[in-house]
Amino acid sequence: MKRKALALALAAGMLLSACGSQPAETDTTPSSAPAETTEASAGTETAAAGTGELIEVTIPSYKTGEKVGAVFFEPQVERFNQKYEGVYKINLEATPEDGFKDRLKQLAQQNMLPVLVQGGDTDWITNVVIPNGMAYDLSDWLNSKPEIKDILLDDAIDFNTQEDGSIYTMPLATVRPTGFFYNSAMWEPSGDVSAMTMDDFIADIGDQQIAFSTAENGWVSALFLTAFIAAEEGGTELLQAGTDAKITDFNQPAIIAGVTKLQQLLQNNAASNSIGATYADAANSFMSGQAALISNGPWMSADFEETASANWSNGFDGANVRAALFPGDIGIATTRSYGEWWISASASEEQIQLALAFLEFINSPEEIEAYLLAEGGDAPNLTYSENFTAQQAETQVLADLGADTNENTVFAPCILDVIPSSVANSDFGRLLPSLADGTYTPEQFCQELTNRAVEATAE
Repeated sequence: MKRKALALALAAGMLLSACGSQPAETDTTPSSAPAETTEASAGTETAAAGTGELIEVTIPSYKTGEKVGAVFFEPQVERFNQKYEGVYKINLEATPEDGFKDRLKQLAQQNMLPVLVQGGDTDWITNVVIPNGMAYDLSDWLNSKPEIKDILLDDAIDFNTQEDGSIYTMPLATVRPTGFFYNSAMWEPSGDVSAMTMDDFIADIGDQQIAFSTAENGWVSALFLTAFIAAEEGGTELLQAGTDAKITDFNQPAIIAGVTKLQQLLQNNAASNSIGATYADAANSFMSGQAALISNGPWMSADFEETASANWSNGFDGANVRAALFPGDIGIATTRSYGEWWISASASEEQIQLALAFLEFINSPEEIEAYLLAEGGDAPNLTYSENFTAQQAETQVLADLGADTNENTVFAPCILDVIPSSVANSDFGRLLPSLADGTYTPEQFCQELTNRAVEATAE
């Protein structure tokens, strides 16, 4: 339904896809260039060319340099610049991911927002950007571009549509459901995981070790917990409701049951380095043969390519890695969220035309397919080309996840995206060791999270 008052807890950004509160980007992703895209629309070119000058803008981005997102994004911007050579040009200003959202807020206070804005704190977008008219309304443009609007996620359009029909951030066309990876040389499921119950799945794992992370935001632990909650009666609905109103009461049956299963695995199946482990530590544990399973998003597929073999040890071979969604065909992903991009309302008409051309470019079928080949995921409303289907099959784990994602897939937002940010970013991870060593029972753990969430929302 159309949105009225927004009180939400979501993670913005294309990383979207699974949890917005992802681990620090430390791995690499293979770039994938699409086939030649269609020519620029005459209306867009005329609007810019009419000035007789190149329209050039600079935008801050954290997807630059050594960051994993840069591997696809920087070449994508170059493809845009080549397509519109002499008409439009986008330059990227490398900005550290830490503090990026605060940087956008500072630019807004100085009335110096970039033409194209990459994400931002979701509460800030809800409570400051939209009410104060800082974002350009995309609704008329989208209505004039049915070839684009038709491939966007229905939930994303609904979430981004205001009560008056305005749309201020670009709805997503893709979803990247997160499941888990497993080393088939160490363990293989005894049957179809999607048909298992969660209890069957845990029993099937047996005494195999799982590469958990418990430091920082407890990323891997949070993913398993999300799946456990979603598998409980009413759990998926509880998590989905958290996209509109943050969860502050963790003393709910589905959450307590999920925490109980997480504690069981932390105590019986956690890799030896899990307590105090960052995501990088967990990934290293998996890729050194110290654990048979790890949960992470499809972008991790790059770590299993031969080109990343320098990060492998103890006989680990990326060719042995397979992937699956969780039992019940549960994929962790947020479909009701703000998009990665929005346009500053203070931009000039020529700059707005450039920004619209960029949004049209990155949402073309060729660019969407290139993105999915590079970082994984699915575009449910896009009819894939034969070339894409063939290329996707070449990466085993992406093919696995693609095969698991269907009309029966249950999408559940990550727990970190539907709770107060301070609880997600620090409290959850800090409390995990006490859950693992039995200092907290599941009920005590949930009560402590509730206390922290109430304090955070009272500030």
